[in-house]
Amino acid sequence: MILSRKIRRVYFDYAAATPIDPSVIKAMEPFWALRSANPSAIHQEGVLARKAVEGARSDIAAILGVHADEIVFTGSATESCNLALFGAVKAWQKIHPDRRAHVIVSAIEHDAVLEPARKLEEEGVRVTRLPVDASGIVDTRALKAAIEEDTVLVSVMYANNEIGTIEPIEDVARIIRKWKKEVRGVTRVGKPEGDEHYPLLHTDATQAVNYCALHIPRLGVDMLSMNAAKIYGPKGVGLLALLRDTPIAPITIGGGHEGGRRAGTENVPGIVGFAEALRIARKMAEKESARLALIRDHVISELKRLNGLVVNGDEEKRLPNNVNFSFSNIDPSSTARADYPSNRTEFATGHSAAGHEFLALQLDAKGFAVATKSACNETDAETSHVLKALREADGVNGPTSGIRISFGRATKKEQVSDFIETLEAILGERG
Repeated sequence: MILSRKIRRVYFDYAAATPIDPSVIKAMEPFWALRSANPSAIHQEGVLARKAVEGARSDIAAILGVHADEIVFTGSATESCNLALFGAVKAWQKIHPDRRAHVIVSAIEHDAVLEPARKLEEEGVRVTRLPVDASGIVDTRALKAAIEEDTVLVSVMYANNEIGTIEPIEDVARIIRKWKKEVRGVTRVGKPEGDEHYPLLHTDATQAVNYCALHIPRLGVDMLSMNAAKIYGPKGVGLLALLRDTPIAPITIGGGHEGGRRAGTENVPGIVGFAEALRIARKMAEKESARLALIRDHVISELKRLNGLVVNGDEEKRLPNNVNFSFSNIDPSSTARADYPSNRTEFATGHSAAGHEFLALQLDAKGFAVATKSACNETDAETSHVLKALREADGVNGPTSGIRISFGRATKKEQVSDFIETLEAILGERG
């Protein structure tokens, strides 16, 4: 009897989801059973649950440099982004019923921002999509030109989930502040009133939390979205941090939870775990960023030896755990994608047709879990709107699909060396 050798699995998809840290599990455990009361209840058990939620809220707020009442817990970062866009526009429309709202988003946002923007557009809101350069950096000159009297919100993500490019959020904030000062006469003295609030600045910081500076006042944003599942916390809990007096209307109604900004019983164990995960992430941020940056740079250096390889995203202004690459000679047609079985030899004979999704499946079969793009976008496994925007920026008819590998706390250099060897073997460039 011949036993098949078990393939060792290597996880390179930390950008999609991270494992839960053991300390986070320990912090959450009492609230799954022993302390499972509704935090809105007035009895002693409910009061204890409320105390846990508010303690977590205060801890998170302190890390972000804001007040506790400026944290709204949600079910995910997607819900958080939806609340930021729909909630801001809805609040503006209440006081401007006869005017047409305007929203600005970058062209490479996560679908958690792009889909709400499309929905708002269908409802009559004007939407401007800011272009990016060939590295994925948002065009700040286009932003300056786009802001106008009825601009309600600007949403630019902190770090891109596919290519890892870190956006100049502080520069974006300065542009908006300057416009407010010159057009609305807003200064840092006194609280803004009415239209002085606008445009608001929102950033999706989901991918940035583990590695980038996270002090909201220094970033200059009005609203910031996060997700516990990306920082070694539990799935099913996110947050929207929004400064006091930021005009926002609830999009989930049916209760007065979260200061009336989001209805629904709070996820007590999830919120407690979120706070612990964020505490650990920020404590490790500097050291882990330096460690992973060395691994990232080694991988990029090795990959560049392969024929037809394109590194996607800015190589300097980049998350330390992200590598996104394409092969210029395997971007597939829809016909090739539908014909995977007959293309199984393509990589060994020039890898011209089967596409990056099939390459990801071959790597998976060899034990490496990688991604082709955002795990949240299932409509087209090959075409990436992010890579498409990069190709449009550089004017080159290059690949609009690719492979994303993202590292985490368990990633070791020997694993990436094995990955490179495996990739070379699949491509027929070794042995």
